[in-house]
Amino acid sequence: MSSQDMKNNDARYLYYTDQPDWQQLDSLIAIREALQELVIGIGFDTASLIYAPVGELPNRTPGQVYPLVTVGNDNLRWLKQWREHTEHSEDNPLSHRLSPTWKHTLQHTLPQRFDLAEPEKWSENLTLADQRWLSALFDYGFQELCVTPVHFPGREYVALSCLSHRSHPKPAPLSEQTQANLLYSTHRLAHICLQPEFSQLRNRESHAGLLSRREKECLYWAAKGKSAAETAAILALQPETVRTYLKALMKKLKAENKPQAIAIAYETGLLGNRVL
Repeated sequence: MSSQDMKNNDARYLYYTDQPDWQQLDSLIAIREALQELVIGIGFDTASLIYAPVGELPNRTPGQVYPLVTVGNDNLRWLKQWREHTEHSEDNPLSHRLSPTWKHTLQHTLPQRFDLAEPEKWSENLTLADQRWLSALFDYGFQELCVTPVHFPGREYVALSCLSHRSHPKPAPLSEQTQANLLYSTHRLAHICLQPEFSQLRNRESHAGLLSRREKECLYWAAKGKSAAETAAILALQPETVRTYLKALMKKLKAENKPQAIAIAYETGLLGNRVL
């Protein structure tokens, strides 16, 4: 049965089966063009292929998220903000570090759609940061978010996040065939973007700016098994000062205790190579 026949049989569902020429996606321009066609083909307006070196951290929270490739209207203020990283999330409610859908999609393998006007229907226990993230998207005029997850061995995670603006008709439900095509295409794009020749896309994933120099020093010596007093002697600080740095870095890493902070730091590369 052709795509047109299926459309005639059930016009409620969107059937989209076009595939790019995967052999031609050898440049960032070609990748963006293919992604743009895919996003428009499923009825959405703009999208970002996002990447987390570690999908879920030892404290059961989502790892930090970084944009690989973004398509859409570059003049939109939200798009600029979504690319930006900020140390304090309250300064940028659209920071990639925040995403209430991340926790949800970590548990799924198929595309998931989220109505931004009614988040209570699909998400429970939203934090204040989650609520601000959703409100910011909705305030910018977006009505729906579609997230297609890609899970890699070693806990790496990639997802295609597509947004639909309220100035356009709401995208139709996706047929099973379209969902399969979307999942396949996202997998292919993710694999291409994670190839060594596109390593520049992931250079922005550095955690170096997350902790201050002193916080990293205290974390380093804590990982070496040093107590606060021993670290203080090494760094020529007061023990209470070291404890203050440790408390601050645990808050930034969302760790409940020092061992968990050390585990998260290894996972995210703050203390060298990740432990898979």
